[in-house]
Amino acid sequence: MENFTVMLCFALVILLFTYHSVAIIIIYKKRKEFIIAYKRVLNLKDWCDKISEEPGHSYIIESVEKRGNELINKLNLLNAKLVKIQEHHKNLQERQQKLHDSLLEEHKLLNQYFENYS
Repeated sequence: MENFTVMLCFALVILLFTYHSVAIIIIYKKRKEFIIAYKRVLNLKDWCDKISEEPGHSYIIESVEKRGNELINKLNLLNAKLVKIQEHHKNLQERQQKLHDSLLEEHKLLNQYFENYS
C-alpha cells in the first residue's frame, strides 16, 4: 500500500507538473495574443486621436485664414484712406503755396503803392 501511495503521489506530482507546464505554455501564447491585440488597440487609439485632431486643425487653419483675409481687407482700406489723405495734403500744400504767392504779390503791390504814395 505504501508503494501505491508513493506512486499515486508521484503520479499526482507529474500530473500537476504537466498541468502547470501546459498552463504556462497556454498563458504565454495568450500573453502574446494579448500583446498583439493591445498594440492594435493602441494603433486604433492613435488613429482616432489623429482623426479627431484633423477637424481641429482644419478649423484653426480656416479661422486663421479668415482672420488674415479680414486683416488684409482692413489694411487695404487703410492704404486707400492714406492715399486720399496724402492727395488732400498735397492739394492743401498747393493751395497754401498759391495763397503765399498771392500774399507776396499783394505785399509787393502794397509796397509799390506806398512808395508811390509817399
